[in-house]
Amino acid sequence: MQYPIVIYPCEEGGYLAEIPALKGCLAQGETLAEVLNELKIVTDIWLETAEKYDQKLPDLAESIKKVKILSPN
Repeated sequence: MQYPIVIYPCEEGGYLAEIPALKGCLAQGETLAEVLNELKIVTDIWLETAEKYDQKLPDLAESIKKVKILSPN
């Protein structure tokens, strides 16, 4: 499942990435490649945990819509 990703540059260097639809799904890295790799690991753990506890996943289309609303034009 491909939820929208938001990446922020950090003032001190590196990046912070999150998947807003998956509460608490955050990662940090020095490069874009590193932050995306870390986010993949965190996302897999998040989804495995949700499955383990029978949690319903956020709707993908609704998640995309919310990120588009928050994105600057």
